[in-house]
Amino acid sequence: MSELHHWLVGLQNLIPGVALFLGGSLVIMLLQRWLKRILARLRHQTGLSVDTTLFFQRLGAASLWVILVLLSLRLMGVNVNGLWAILASTLAVVGVGLLAVWTMVSNITASLFIWVWRPYELGELIELLPDGLKGRAIDRSLMFTEIREEDGSTLMIPNNLFFQRIIRRAPNDKHKAAFERWESEEQ
Repeated sequence: MSELHHWLVGLQNLIPGVALFLGGSLVIMLLQRWLKRILARLRHQTGLSVDTTLFFQRLGAASLWVILVLLSLRLMGVNVNGLWAILASTLAVVGVGLLAVWTMVSNITASLFIWVWRPYELGELIELLPDGLKGRAIDRSLMFTEIREEDGSTLMIPNNLFFQRIIRRAPNDKHKAAFERWESEEQ
């Protein structure tokens, strides 16, 4: 009889958590439909892309499910304080890590493209528009291009900016376009 009593007490601890989970699941499904309609209306009014709308829809749903599971476990007697800390720490580390890795990969890739397509050569006078950064390109690494301004100071410009800005090169006969070289040979 005591085993049955012990089992019933354990079941009493589980019932509120299971009930919260089942009720919360129904509420989340209704909220997902509502969020989908709101985002669809917003997409048509503002011109948001389908990808952006789907991202927000999935982010909202995932957040609600995580919160529901953690609250249900808490109600069942599971200590989830450590889980909250681990989840928050993991998200922070992943966010910072992705940002750092994205920046590095973007600059290294841009350096490779600068080397292949040569939008400027070392020693040339260049200007990034509309920022007005102007100087002679004196060095290039995997992350930065260094330009020396007229006053002697140097600027370290991330390589990926050369693909987000317009580059003005000072006139230089050595770097004529193929068409210009062909045209001058014809005359």
